[in-house]
Amino acid sequence: MISQRFVSRVGLAVVGAFALTAWMSAHAHLEKSDPADGATVTKAPTMVQLFFNEKPDLKVSKVEITGPSGKVELGPAHSMADKDIMAAIKGTLGNGKYTVSWQAAGTDGHVQKGEFSFTVQRAQ
Repeated sequence: MISQRFVSRVGLAVVGAFALTAWMSAHAHLEKSDPADGATVTKAPTMVQLFFNEKPDLKVSKVEITGPSGKVELGPAHSMADKDIMAAIKGTLGNGKYTVSWQAAGTDGHVQKGEFSFTVQRAQ
């Protein structure tokens, strides 16, 4: 026979899981990027664009790219659509692996951070 105490604990666990899911869904999450995470591109990109599940607050948003020669110079982060952040790449990226680090906050104000990478491999 199942005890009342067991049923209460399971009920609390279920309620807690739902609350955690709702809380996490309020944060800005990266849904996709251009270039895509893990992509190998044959033409050096001229910009990087990040797409989120909600509109990011540009006041706290940051985008940085580092590559084989160090930090890549970018233009200011701005928005081109309702739920994105974009930054122009100044100069031309050479062959190699690049890491994009980002920071953004959604409607709840909680700052989220992440990173992804892509590789430039132009024909020689």
